Amino acid sequence: MFTLYYTTMKMSVISRFAILLPLLALILSCAPKEPTAEIYQLEGMEAPVYYAAPKPLSNGDRGELAVIMIQGWGGGVQVLKEQLALQKALGRVYVVSPLYPRTQIMEKYNIAKDDRAIWNDSWPRDLTIPGTPHDDWRGGGDANGTTMSSYDVVDELLAQLSQKRLFPNLKKIVMVGFSAGGQFVGRYVAVGKGLVREGITLEYAAMSPSTFILPNSTDTWHYGISNRPRYCLETSDEKLMENLRSRRCLHGCGSLDIGEKSLDKTPPAMKQGENRFVRYLNFKAMVEKDEKWAEKVVFHTFDSIAHKATKAYADPFFVEYVKDIK
Repeated sequence: MFTLYYTTMKMSVISRFAILLPLLALILSCAPKEPTAEIYQLEGMEAPVYYAAPKPLSNGDRGELAVIMIQGWGGGVQVLKEQLALQKALGRVYVVSPLYPRTQIMEKYNIAKDDRAIWNDSWPRDLTIPGTPHDDWRGGGDANGTTMSSYDVVDELLAQLSQKRLFPNLKKIVMVGFSAGGQFVGRYVAVGKGLVREGITLEYAAMSPSTFILPNSTDTWHYGISNRPRYCLETSDEKLMENLRSRRCLHGCGSLDIGEKSLDKTPPAMKQGENRFVRYLNFKAMVEKDEKWAEKVVFHTFDSIAHKATKAYADPFFVEYVKDIK
């Protein structure tokens, strides 16, 4: 009798478990997956260039929004946690991040030199001494020994994202950068070609840069608008200002971003302010004096955030700005 009862109970438990198992599997399959990305080579460039993305561009995507994320000064050779944080904050959005390696970064990660494009060899490790804008990826400089600008790379990304057969539903692209990536984006707004297919809106977000482009400054390109690199050598001052006054860009900075880590301390940089937050406030004050420019710029202070891209990318204001498709 006891054996029969035990067997019946055992069969009942097994039966219930068998019913619940598919349900559990369904629940787990519907749970949000942690974002991932791999590194792929960008075709059609003068020298080998790579990008990080959840899948290759050639696979395409059916979403309405895509983001080009520019890595910071410590990037260039790997998938960064900042990209994964951005993907997680935005949800199902195709995020592609071009890689701009420097010799110092290659050495840091014990990567042997190969034929890939390298930038910024003229820039010393001492942050008080500037290099030349002509090989600086943060402002459109050329890779060593090439006539390939870092801006040519994003122009190619824009061209591939604009292919209707690969991205048929795309309505908006946002170019996003934080820290050195913010410098890149801020200068691209001024001189980048910014070409996308009809029906796609291109917007920008340049956050927490170490320095800003100052159109009224005669300092060299990394700080002012003189001594520009090859990519924008023929861009007139008038065209530069036209771009700034016609392209929508979010400029943001954390209210606690007052540290000196990786801060540009060269003399022209220090003229912009003693830290990133002060430089941001000074830039904001300058832009607001130009009515047409101010109409296209969105300023946002990240409350209680220091120099942390992952926190900025998770900020609701930033997420709404990026995902807003009109």
